[in-house]
Amino acid sequence: MAKYYDKVRPTPANTVLNKIIKYGGINDSSYVLDVGCGTGRYPINMPVNPYLFCALEPSSDMLKQAVEKDKPKRRAWVRGDGQNLPFKSNTFTCTYMTLVLHHIEDKPKALKEIHRTLRPNGNLVVMTISHQHIRKGILNLFPRATFIDLKRVPPIPSITKMMKTIGYRNVHYHPYEHDEGAIPTEQFLERVKNKYISTLTLLTEEQFQKGYKIFEQRIYRKFGKTLRRTARFVYITANK
Repeated sequence: MAKYYDKVRPTPANTVLNKIIKYGGINDSSYVLDVGCGTGRYPINMPVNPYLFCALEPSSDMLKQAVEKDKPKRRAWVRGDGQNLPFKSNTFTCTYMTLVLHHIEDKPKALKEIHRTLRPNGNLVVMTISHQHIRKGILNLFPRATFIDLKRVPPIPSITKMMKTIGYRNVHYHPYEHDEGAIPTEQFLERVKNKYISTLTLLTEEQFQKGYKIFEQRIYRKFGKTLRRTARFVYITANK
């Protein structure tokens, strides 16, 4: 996905970035880690400059694009695995993940590693999506997409339970909706054709092509030539 990722994903909204800053207590003196930074969309657009900003990503192709965007060279870009963080214990004041946890195979291990590398009273912010939001999402109109996501995205209660078991304190979750505005239906369908979300890459090519034809008909029938999109997230917050 690295070749076309930025073309099919919108720039993170300021409201979303500000939520991470607020829940993570991020300021100019913070030591911050982004786990699963992809092409660097969140670190690059973050409206604050922490004292130390590390961004971790396992894909060398994704990471290469992130490094090329960072003209001021203000961030440390690290190739690595969220299940085995290459950092000393008690390093960061805030660690965050944005729609990453469902990609990690051993989720408890990753959360333990984050706990290890957080400083005492450090903050963890996990941006994810609830099963309720998955069922309400626009991809519910794409055959098999909802089934895939409900299977791979951990439920909110499961994540909070994992955190508490590991030893995180003050574990809370905060549902959030963001109006992304109206866009031409054709424009959105072009993003879907390019498999803008990883869910679609998990379908076989035959499943995708058949599903897309059905999806296109359903979208035009429901929305016409213009559709309005709402991004729905859940921020799970905790302290070490």
